Amino acid sequence: MPSSLQPIHVSVPVTAVAIVHFGLRILLLVGEGRQLKIFDNESNRVLHSLQVFRSQSVHGIQCRSEAEQGHLICLIWGGRATTILHIRLDTSDSCTVCLAEELLTDDWISNTCPLNDSKQVNGDQSAFPQAIFLTSHNVLYSLISSSSPQSRVPGRLSYKSVAAGPTSVLYSAHIVLLASGEALIAAGTVFGEVLIWSCGLSSIHNDADVTASASLLRTFRGHEGSVFGVTITETASTVDHGLNTCMVASCSDDRQIKIWDLSSPSGGSAIVKTQTGFKPQFTQGEIRSEKCIASIMGHLSRIWGLRFLSKSGEALRWLSFGEDSTCQTWQLVKNLDNAASISADKQQCYGIQHDESYAYHIGKDIWAVAVDLQKDKASLILTGGADGRIVSYSIPNSDVHKWTADVPIPRQSAVKSQSNSRALSTNNPSLSLTPAERAFSAIQGHWNLYRVLESAIPTYPSGSFTGVAILTQRLPTDDKYDAEYLYVEEGELTTRQGLAMRGSRRYVYRYQRASRSITAWFVKTDTIASVDYLFHQVSFSDVPYQIPKDQFLPNGYVSTAKGHHLCVNDNYDAGYEFQYQHTNLIQWNLKYTVKGPKKDYTASANYTRTAEAESSLPKGMNTVEEGDLACGKERAASMDNFKNYYWLGRSEVIATTTQGCVFLGTLDGSNTTRNLLSKTIGATKSRTFSWDLVGRIPELYSYSIAVSISNHTVILGAANGSLLCYQRSSQEILNFSKLSRKITGLFAEELEGSEDGHRNIAVIACCVSDTTAYYFSFVTDDAMLKDVPTFVKLTLPQNFIVTSVCFTPTEHLLVLGSRSGAVCFYDRSLFHLTSPISACCFIRQVHVDDAITTIQVVPKNSFKTAGNSLLTTGRDGRFALHEVHVRRGDGETNVKLECLHTAIPPFGPNIEGACFDSENEDLLLWGFRSTDFVVWNETKRMEVMKVPCGGAHRSWAYSPRNDGHNGGVFIWTKASTCNVQAQSKASHRVLQAGGHGREIKAMAICPLRIKLDDDYGHLMATGAEDTTIRISFATGVNVSSSQPMRCLGVISKHNTGIQQLQWSSDGRFLFSAAGLEEFYVWRVRRIPCLETGFLCISQCSKVTESSDLRIMGFDVEPIIADVNVEHHKYAITMAYSDSTIRIWSFDASTSGQGFELLSSGIYKSCCLTQIKFLRPGDKSYLLTAGTDGFIAFWPVEDFQGQQERRSSLPKRSSGQNAESFHGDLKWHYQHRIHQSSIKCLTSHHLSDSEVIVATGGDDNAVAFTRIIFDAEFPDLPICFTLLLARAHASTITGIQCLGPQLDSAQSDGRTSWTFATVSNDQRLKTWILTIDSGTPGTEGLSVRKGTSLQSSIADASCMEMTPGFCGEKRIMIAGIGVETWNATHV
Repeated sequence: MPSSLQPIHVSVPVTAVAIVHFGLRILLLVGEGRQLKIFDNESNRVLHSLQVFRSQSVHGIQCRSEAEQGHLICLIWGGRATTILHIRLDTSDSCTVCLAEELLTDDWISNTCPLNDSKQVNGDQSAFPQAIFLTSHNVLYSLISSSSPQSRVPGRLSYKSVAAGPTSVLYSAHIVLLASGEALIAAGTVFGEVLIWSCGLSSIHNDADVTASASLLRTFRGHEGSVFGVTITETASTVDHGLNTCMVASCSDDRQIKIWDLSSPSGGSAIVKTQTGFKPQFTQGEIRSEKCIASIMGHLSRIWGLRFLSKSGEALRWLSFGEDSTCQTWQLVKNLDNAASISADKQQCYGIQHDESYAYHIGKDIWAVAVDLQKDKASLILTGGADGRIVSYSIPNSDVHKWTADVPIPRQSAVKSQSNSRALSTNNPSLSLTPAERAFSAIQGHWNLYRVLESAIPTYPSGSFTGVAILTQRLPTDDKYDAEYLYVEEGELTTRQGLAMRGSRRYVYRYQRASRSITAWFVKTDTIASVDYLFHQVSFSDVPYQIPKDQFLPNGYVSTAKGHHLCVNDNYDAGYEFQYQHTNLIQWNLKYTVKGPKKDYTASANYTRTAEAESSLPKGMNTVEEGDLACGKERAASMDNFKNYYWLGRSEVIATTTQGCVFLGTLDGSNTTRNLLSKTIGATKSRTFSWDLVGRIPELYSYSIAVSISNHTVILGAANGSLLCYQRSSQEILNFSKLSRKITGLFAEELEGSEDGHRNIAVIACCVSDTTAYYFSFVTDDAMLKDVPTFVKLTLPQNFIVTSVCFTPTEHLLVLGSRSGAVCFYDRSLFHLTSPISACCFIRQVHVDDAITTIQVVPKNSFKTAGNSLLTTGRDGRFALHEVHVRRGDGETNVKLECLHTAIPPFGPNIEGACFDSENEDLLLWGFRSTDFVVWNETKRMEVMKVPCGGAHRSWAYSPRNDGHNGGVFIWTKASTCNVQAQSKASHRVLQAGGHGREIKAMAICPLRIKLDDDYGHLMATGAEDTTIRISFATGVNVSSSQPMRCLGVISKHNTGIQQLQWSSDGRFLFSAAGLEEFYVWRVRRIPCLETGFLCISQCSKVTESSDLRIMGFDVEPIIADVNVEHHKYAITMAYSDSTIRIWSFDASTSGQGFELLSSGIYKSCCLTQIKFLRPGDKSYLLTAGTDGFIAFWPVEDFQGQQERRSSLPKRSSGQNAESFHGDLKWHYQHRIHQSSIKCLTSHHLSDSEVIVATGGDDNAVAFTRIIFDAEFPDLPICFTLLLARAHASTITGIQCLGPQLDSAQSDGRTSWTFATVSNDQRLKTWILTIDSGTPGTEGLSVRKGTSLQSSIADASCMEMTPGFCGEKRIMIAGIGVETWNATHV
């Protein structure tokens, strides 16, 4: 007879995955509990889903394609069970499957391997070996089918022994078929050994029960824990290129990864083969014990498995996965100085190098990984974890999806000058550098110095000076100058008479940009480095002269300069020569001619670079080009560095430099410059990044700030208050205004009403130490500014530093966000006034005390009532959605900001930006997590981009693609280098979203039925050990949906595992409890863009100073004063882990402080586990259950009366009340039901005086207690219990009443009710309780067993039932996963 309970949906850990090629298509096979799902790799669609085993989860899948027969043969195993599945593709979105009957073996299956040659056994037409498998006791078996592989229908399965390896207990194994026809086996034992053995397979085709001979090849020892994973690589080329070796990789409980060499040593093999009998014996002296060639401490926790990534002829690479929910890639390297670990064997200096980490799962444990090594392509990776999520991605990521390059600052001679740029002022300098600029840029650094002194006066020595001169750049000591070098020379002077002496000299060279001149200065002798007075000015000749080709410097030229200084009566004439070859300064000469009454000499110095001198310089330090002040990315040689970046769309970026240059960078654009920089990833496609010089703006020297608008305009601000506008179409920079102070904040938006190519631009500018913000608005087109910008002053609140700006289109408001987390509103309808405008509303702590980084209007089409909704993000790690309420009248504008939703994405603490994807309206958030830049899709709850950039303290800019594929481009500066990373789509695909990453401990289903999109269903809240609460939408059983359950949001506020959840009766509030006395109230409602929003509106105060109590359970009842008033007040009773109970009143209309203690009491020394309100008739009771197996009754007075009585007492805080009430709530009666702890409880009112309470305990019993409330003795209820011992094989953790039987008779006073129970034995059972109202006591109760079904949920913790709607009923079980059953026909 078929069961009346039918499974609908299951979401449990994914324990097996496989990637299968079938013709031109790729299929992804996923084992999730007892289910097998078949996905199409291209479309991500589920082609088929079926239950494979009766009770066992799927642990492994291996397939082979019978292309000629047009079907796949899949070998599936789990625990002791195994089976064969035939798959035939029908169309692009469906397939036909045929499953063999499940076969149970005598032992746990560790690994399997399909056979390539499945010929029949000795001509037996009904025996075809299909595969071999190894059990956990190291015995190899063959799996035999009664039908051939060519048959489309799998036959009956059987198995027989093939060979036995060394006696041991295995945790892992890997089987490889060799070309010789043997099976090579790597077995990881519980004792930390890796056993390598082999055997022939000829016996599997022998009808007789004959075992093959087995040979132990290696015994690898070195792990300090059980070996959880072991794998054998194919022949691969390691770091010794050309040496083909076979390797074994293993991982263990000790968190180590070890690599072992399996190749035969020189001198021949030492393998001795021995015949195996019932218990194979191996000669002790012939078992080889080897050391590993490389080892490394891998993950943060235990490592579960390994997969090799190397193709034939490639260096050895592999992937590991483990308990920390990450996949890590590694590479074997040789003689690597910075390797993470070097083998102790000095003759084999191998190391393991970490390549990349992939963290696409949540919680704990990745259980399954499959690798597809595609030829000439990136490896396809498929993973499944304890969170039920299925993820696929490529290693390495193909450049089609991701591209990274280092982009040096461009040489200005190699970029295109903008011929149509218009000067901002008449004194705009030329874009090319003068000889002074070129020389000053090139002389920095170390030089070898040789000077010849020739004196005409005998008393003044002549000779030669040999030494080193260093010109070190430092900050200018005078604001009039833009750059400064400290010149220091040291060496030895040797006179013509042979006298030698040490000498040192110091000067300061300064460069002034305004005059484009170099000056030399004396240094004070007392301070050594301080500037004293002017020595001379270096004046350059306008035209350099060419060096003849026959001289030592071909293709060279010389730039000359001179200087003069009068020292009292002595004239010092300086002559400079700078000799260049191409763009390199090769050497320079400085000659002093000194004439005076007492002086007459010349000092001719020659400065040259040598290999030793250049080795101390950064790369390219002495390299210059015409018009070049910044030579590549070398900071020490450069006077210019990238300052800031601003994206114009997805492929163009404006970059400013410290020297005031403005560049336009283009990614994959048409290359119009000679500075073509490209980097190829994966050798499949090359992308380019090119620079164009827009102009050099003196106002932007050393400081600039800018903001980009869409893909057409950039507004720039300068230290002198100048405001400039760059338009992409005209490629011009125009100065449109000037403020009196340095501009520290700049924000701009394109306003509503832009049409016909005309754009309405609004700009907000803020200045340093200024309490006024400046609002500009103007109209622009593709060519120029169409009008003179209008100008309005906005008075800022005190200490208000603007960090974000938003213009609301419907209410015509300007919203400003501050560094302190506050916002203020301005009425834009007043912007025509000439006087300063004050804020019409100021709201503090919108994001606590942290900066608000984004304010953005929620798109109108994302929700019916949107248009006045705002999105804000902050550096407190949160984002929030708000509703703006505006009321105008009597010349005033009143604004109220109502928070609808707030959440913390799993990165931070800095959220730096957000946007709504214009294609699919997904909410994208981005910011920094430690040293990584992260882009997060909040709608799909997945990380779509991660860039290891070094952290938030750097110049950077991000631009999303807004095409629905979660791509984007990120540019940043790291170590003075510009870097670009572009992705055309997300870093990975999520085939199945999954759920919690840890065990679910609490579940609650909203009583209201709602509609989302086109589906009807209920909101479901689940809380787990990962401290999060997930709000999901579960569709009804009568609704055909591709997503029976989808996550709408995640709440991350609790600090401990969730203990219990409960919805209010009207479905508007969710109550959550956990350890550390945490109790929160959440308002849940429909919101823009995210469908469902949740906001913590109150927290119950702690009752102890140490806050070390757990809230074991609670119940919520509405306090109704007026039936016409919505339920805003609730009575909440809580049971604490110290055996106390408290009743609180909660007023939802009181923001933040809605809790008031009504009464409290204490039970006994045992712990309470359950608490529930009972309302028989007009009486009120608390029903509690504890670890002693008793239920207790606590009479309580009417909650309204309690509130009135408490209101007459002096007002105290909830914490004070908790300590001041001593036992005003007492239990009056208790009744023994179970032998020990009561784990679950439910109640059903039969009448005003009779209640049925059903309980389950850790004594494995189910009990039904009939409770009679006598009006004459209201404090002493009468209890009768019917106990079903051994109802389950383990603790009962969930019980629910499914309602009356459909065929329940009513005429004789007998009614039947169906109850469902779930236990840790993974059985779901139903019980039919018949109640005879005319027969008192237990004689009026009878129970019969209904159905008993296998549940897929391990460690079930709770069970809930959805409220009925049109006869629809569902049972939902939660534990390690969630399972849904249709109970409509129960």
